Amino acid sequence: MLSALGTIIHFFMMLFLLFFLLRDGRQLLDRAMRLVPMEPQRRGELLKLVGNTTRAVVYGTGLTALAQGTLIGIGFAIAGLPSAVVFGVLTAAMALLPVGGAAIVWVPAIVYLAATSQWGWAFFMLIWGTCVSVSDNLLRPLLISSQAPVSILAVFIGVIGGISAFGIIGVIIGPVLLTVISVLLRFLDDTLSRQP
Repeated sequence: MLSALGTIIHFFMMLFLLFFLLRDGRQLLDRAMRLVPMEPQRRGELLKLVGNTTRAVVYGTGLTALAQGTLIGIGFAIAGLPSAVVFGVLTAAMALLPVGGAAIVWVPAIVYLAATSQWGWAFFMLIWGTCVSVSDNLLRPLLISSQAPVSILAVFIGVIGGISAFGIIGVIIGPVLLTVISVLLRFLDDTLSRQP
């Protein structure tokens, strides 16, 4: 009961913050960027990099979810399970969650197949579903790093660390935060190397 109430409160807080970020976002961003102790050109580069990384994370996460939904739909069709398209779409939606993901859809399918004594298809769905769920850890960093100038390792650590620290929004915040930190460290290194 308390966790459901907490979820509802967090949802309305998110809507409240989203309203003000959409309304006043440009002024807040300009004010925040003026506080960054960099030359204006470097600040612009940093802002562009953060924007590109954020777009790449959203793009990579969305494509990964679509790929997982498609693969689970194919697996359902091969195993002869009903409504393969519906479960594929459901898997794509569930793949966006940091915990459970695609397994929320394919594990009950294994239980159903085992309960109806279709052991071969149950074993097939176990292998197929495990491969699809593990592909998330490989596909997402590859897609993100192909769209943004960030290493695959940084994206992988950012996604995993972001999820554990911030929950579902950490999928986006983690890689962006790591990118900003790496750019700031590179800027500091350049600045210190120029000093006599």
